[in-house]
Amino acid sequence: MQLKKKVLSFIFIFLVFMGGSAVSEENPPFKLILKDGPFEVRYYPKMIVASAVTEEGDNSLFRTLAGYIFGGNKSEKRIPMTAPVFMKNKKGRNWMMFFMPSSYTLKSLPKPIDPKVKLGTFHLGKVAVLRYSGLNPRSKRLEKVEELLEWTKKKGINVIGKDSIAAGYDSPWTFPWNRRNEVFVSVK
Repeated sequence: MQLKKKVLSFIFIFLVFMGGSAVSEENPPFKLILKDGPFEVRYYPKMIVASAVTEEGDNSLFRTLAGYIFGGNKSEKRIPMTAPVFMKNKKGRNWMMFFMPSSYTLKSLPKPIDPKVKLGTFHLGKVAVLRYSGLNPRSKRLEKVEELLEWTKKKGINVIGKDSIAAGYDSPWTFPWNRRNEVFVSVK
């Protein structure tokens, strides 16, 4: 019994320090233009993505895209998980996108079985970014976008359009205080 408690304590401490994830996923490359505390301006080149859109919530989109990379494709091939998971809500529709590993091209990616999964390219371009931790519900993402917009205004950075994108970098079992989240707005 005492050994079981020690083992469970060790696992708990390991998870606290590791954040629930010992694996590091590939992130899309970017050029850092400006850093100011949790705020940054970055430039992202085009990336290859798998995306899906629905009127349902984020969880159904995640399951759809995870199904694709975990073998739900015509080749039954597993594709390594990457980070972040990009999310956007516009006019009641939810959009989610997984960045595909750099070892793939659009031609070499296996074809999705689920017709909701679309393969293509996405260009974030030049963006202002705010990094934060914790759980990431839609209400918090919207609050952080407002904070990011205040920062861009204070810095004299011109925002393009009204859309924002949120990004989550961690697995669901990562403790909230160890999670990395970001919001993006396009800038000139």
